Amino acid sequence: MTPPDWLLSLLGAGAVALLLLLLSSLRPRRTPHPARRRRSRSTPEQQERRDEMKARELAHERDVMRPGLLHLPFSRDSVSMGDDSSMQGHWRLLTFEEDLPMSTLLGPPIHRVLASIQGGQATWVLQLHEPLAAPVKPNAGRMRVTDVAVVAQQWPAPRLLVPDFPVSRAGGGTLFALYLAQLDPEHVYDTLNGRREERTKVQPHFSERRSERQLAALSQLPNPRMQETYTRYPVGPEVPAGQRVMMRVRPTPPGQT
Repeated sequence: MTPPDWLLSLLGAGAVALLLLLLSSLRPRRTPHPARRRRSRSTPEQQERRDEMKARELAHERDVMRPGLLHLPFSRDSVSMGDDSSMQGHWRLLTFEEDLPMSTLLGPPIHRVLASIQGGQATWVLQLHEPLAAPVKPNAGRMRVTDVAVVAQQWPAPRLLVPDFPVSRAGGGTLFALYLAQLDPEHVYDTLNGRREERTKVQPHFSERRSERQLAALSQLPNPRMQETYTRYPVGPEVPAGQRVMMRVRPTPPGQT
């Protein structure tokens, strides 16, 4: 029995439609041009975060990376248990518009980053930590440690333990403030002054915490010396504004020198 013509026509049309469908599925899909792609909309919070990061990047380039600005990382001992509560810690990046002598920096300017002790008396030994090699583990390595000066909260000026030198001489080092509580700064200076340099022996990490024992141990160490110590090495790609401190010295008025 021969199928009717209308059924044959229907089957032929269905076959053609199925063939066209299969062929269309095999054709590669065109990727829209990048410029024509619809950009995903960001939330106000995301846009605010991007604006904040861009502003911080521009501020860092303006305030830290601008040509001619000198940098010197700084850190210090804690003076009490509550002194460790700050999220920023004690590390700061000191910035300079001019190459100050170290004796000038360790005068009134350095008290901007030293802890202010109630009662007005505090003794510090300011050290320069210069890395001699890459650290063997995070934040630890072999350093050249120089006890630069004795600084006291009650003194108007430091007492240098080495000849004065410009800030630029510190290079890639870190300025570190060793806290000796309320020890007599005159006694500290007399004890530490005049030590010779040791060029060969490497001293162990200095971990004594009590002020009297710190001074006794420190007095037995040469100055400068090679020492295993813990410090912060590199300055990261971005330093928060709260950890940047510009060190400026006001010019002395005529007649007050």
